[in-house]
Amino acid sequence: MTASPQADRAHHGRAAPTTAGVTRTVVGRRAVMSVSGEIDLHTAWVVADAVDAALDGGALELWLDFSSTTFMDSTGLHLLLETRARVAAQARRLAVICPDGPVRRLIELAGLQKQLPLYDDRPTANRAA
Repeated sequence: MTASPQADRAHHGRAAPTTAGVTRTVVGRRAVMSVSGEIDLHTAWVVADAVDAALDGGALELWLDFSSTTFMDSTGLHLLLETRARVAAQARRLAVICPDGPVRRLIELAGLQKQLPLYDDRPTANRAA
């Protein structure tokens, strides 16, 4: 399943000047969201919608993979913190796959690396499961 700004524009009534995409892969009760492009005020809803769909669909584990994300601003950080709280409240597991790069740097600059379940790659997240 791929969500795109163009596909959901009618649903949200707004266009995204930058691009973001989420490809969802389901493995058993785990939903893995591969997030690509830029996550900012105009595109964070694409990720939020994908998270909502995964949690509403009963995923017991939610993995957000930012390996292909080229930019994230504070809107994306806020979304990550909200998602962490929602997943914890539902006694589910969150994994944030975030190798060295722009997203990891932002998380570290904000001092959130200890608040988020960060993993360098999917194999590391899988070993921790």
